Amino acid sequence: MSHLLPRRVVVQFDPLTEHLKNLQPEQVDALLMMQGVYSNQVALSAAVVSLQRHAFDSDNDVHELADSVAANTLPRLQAVAKEMEKQAL
Repeated sequence: MSHLLPRRVVVQFDPLTEHLKNLQPEQVDALLMMQGVYSNQVALSAAVVSLQRHAFDSDNDVHELADSVAANTLPRLQAVAKEMEKQAL
């Protein structure tokens, strides 16, 4: 049965990897900053969905959950905000 399976193709050249290797340092910094912003957006979106779900399922006692979400996401957002303030536009 193994003779029916095609051989796996090994890629010798990956254009994306080659492009990332040729980036300037400031471009790498910008990509890392955008990755941090994106991960914070994902965390905030998950927190909002969690808050909404909890609000629908509970007896409107969301203050403790909101405090927990703020405590977990605020430090990450403050670090990103400080980094963005350092960047010259």
